[in-house]
Amino acid sequence: MHVVRFADAPAYTAPGHFDMSMVRLQGREAGPSDDLWMGVSVIAPGGGTTLSASPQEKMYVVLDGQLEVSNGATEVSLGKWDSCRIAGGENRRLANRTSMPSVVLLVMPLPADERP
Repeated sequence: MHVVRFADAPAYTAPGHFDMSMVRLQGREAGPSDDLWMGVSVIAPGGGTTLSASPQEKMYVVLDGQLEVSNGATEVSLGKWDSCRIAGGENRRLANRTSMPSVVLLVMPLPADERP
């Protein structure tokens, strides 16, 4: 068993992310994982990401607030407890267009070269 207290979760940054604070809950620098990692992002009003893709799929769950998710062709609004899967290679842009923070759980597989 590997426990990470939220207060001790390591912060990280990612290119193309703005007005966001991000921590890893499990995996990578937060501890061992064979297949995936999890993080939480707090997206400030007006914050989000640029439109970009990665080879790994991404799964998002909105824990609080509202989040706009776009793949460049379609945009959806997600509220508390709503989730969204972005396929590997699919574009995605996140945007908080409200006056309150959005809190989002992210789950992603580790790239093949990071797996044991």
